[in-house]
Amino acid sequence: MFISNKFIKSVLFAFVASTSISYAETTTWNFNAGSAGYDVDNSGNVFGNQLSIDSDNDGTAELTIQAWANTGCGWGCGNDNDLGQGYATTNSYGLLNYNLDTQSGSLTGEQHVIDNGDGDTDMMLFSFLESTALTSIDIGWFGGDSDVSIAAFSSLPTLLGNTWSDIATQSIFSASFSNLGTGPYALANEVSGMVVEAQYWLIGAYSSIFGDSGANDNNTDAFKIASITTQTSITPPPDNTVVTEPSTIAMFASFGLFLMWRRKKAA
Repeated sequence: MFISNKFIKSVLFAFVASTSISYAETTTWNFNAGSAGYDVDNSGNVFGNQLSIDSDNDGTAELTIQAWANTGCGWGCGNDNDLGQGYATTNSYGLLNYNLDTQSGSLTGEQHVIDNGDGDTDMMLFSFLESTALTSIDIGWFGGDSDVSIAAFSSLPTLLGNTWSDIATQSIFSASFSNLGTGPYALANEVSGMVVEAQYWLIGAYSSIFGDSGANDNNTDAFKIASITTQTSITPPPDNTVVTEPSTIAMFASFGLFLMWRRKKAA
C-alpha cells in the first residue's frame, strides 16, 4: 500500500489542529479600589475573610480571593511554619494581605502588603469558577524588591495548618520570577514548554520553595497586586492541567515511524 506525502501532511495537519489550544476569552481582574469597574465584595472586616468578584452581577462570583501566610495561629502563637488565614482587602494600589502577625493581629498595622519579611511569606489564593491560564501580573506598588512566586492547583489545596512545602507538593506547577517592578508583567502561556491551566492559583511574595527566581539577593519582597490577566480556553488541555511539548513531539515521532514502517511493508 502506497501512502502519499500529501496524505501524511493532511494527517499531521489534522493532528495539530486537534491538539492545539484556542483561547476564548481574556479577562483582566482589577483590584484597585474605586477603579475596578465592578465591586470587590468583602465578606467581613475580620481575619479569615474572603473577597469576591461578580463582574456580571448574576449572583455568582467568578473569582474569590483569600490571604494566607505561615504565621501559625498569630502573634507569638503556634508554629510559624504552619499556615493561617489573614485578612484580604484592597486600596488604590491593589490587593493587600494583613497576616495574623500584623501588630498582634491589629488591622490598623502597617504590615499590610504582600511580603516575605519577619519570617512570614504572604500569598493570595485565587479561586476561579473554571480552569484558567494566568497570563499577566500587574504590580501596583512595591517597596524593597518585587520577586514573585506562583503555584497552580487542579483542586483546592488544603492550606490551614500545612506548610508552604506541603502546599508545593500539591501543585501541578510552580515558578518564581524576579524584579517584576510596577506595571503589567507578562507570563507566557507556555512556561518551560508547558501549557498551564488551573482553577486555583497562589500568587505571593518570593519563596524558593516554589522555584528559584534567579534574583540572587536577600532583599525583602513587598508589593500590592493591582490586577491579574487570565485566559480561558475553548479546547482545554487534557484534564485541564498540564501538557508538555516533549510528549507531543514524541507522539509525532511515533506516528512518523509507524507510517514509514507501513510504507516499507507495502513496498
